[in-house]
Amino acid sequence: MPHVPVIALIVFFWVGSLGAQTVSRSEFGSAEASSAAMVGILYDLKQDQARKPMKMDIPAYGRLVDEFIASKWDESVLNRYFRAARPLYTTQVFIPLISANAAPKAFGVDGIVKPMFWLIHYKGQISPPTSGQWRFWGYGEEVCSVAINGKNVLLSNWKEITTPSVKWKSPEPPGQPAASGYLKAGDWIDLKAGEVVDIDVLIGERGGGVFASYLLIEKRGDHYEMLNGKPVLPVFQLAPYDTPQPQSVKQGPVIATKGPIWNGLQ
Repeated sequence: MPHVPVIALIVFFWVGSLGAQTVSRSEFGSAEASSAAMVGILYDLKQDQARKPMKMDIPAYGRLVDEFIASKWDESVLNRYFRAARPLYTTQVFIPLISANAAPKAFGVDGIVKPMFWLIHYKGQISPPTSGQWRFWGYGEEVCSVAINGKNVLLSNWKEITTPSVKWKSPEPPGQPAASGYLKAGDWIDLKAGEVVDIDVLIGERGGGVFASYLLIEKRGDHYEMLNGKPVLPVFQLAPYDTPQPQSVKQGPVIATKGPIWNGLQ
């Protein structure tokens, strides 16, 4: 995203925990593995694995996102590009507006990866706390997409990043405002308590100014507070953490303070 002033912005992000024991906190994850967490890899789309420069621009970035998602999240698509050697582990994706350089810095590659045209692919195995129909809500500046068992269930990317090869569309009108956009509802997923499924989450940035990404969860039949006709939902979490309430719409959506804790498996 183009750079905009961010005054006194404090970003909070919960990463890997075992029970109530804190491992660490950072915007994109912890270097210490957790049995509850998803593992994330950062890719720099401006260079290959040998660090040879590769042409990348705004249209090409959108085409690459489309190709990866349409390929059923085939990692060979991303492995054409530079991959940070150190993975990070996270139990939620809720990143209020922050400098786009925070991602390369978190992965320890800020000296060799400029803060634009990057993607982070998180993956893991999860199971719901209770049986029923569930769906994700999310928004990314500029990428926030989710697949369950290889099926795309949420594509909530910046409006200029289209996925013509996938042709996914949200089943609901936009939700709460968040940063420079609106939360988008995903598809309902039928799941049983304890049923293990694969999850893939993609977040990313084009312009190199500021970045944000939010992933929330809803269960069909549960009651949620409404704000301006839109549901106030909890953060999708694999470990308990009291995520601070965003102080403004620019930082993120209003969130429910208590929500279900999903099970993560390594």
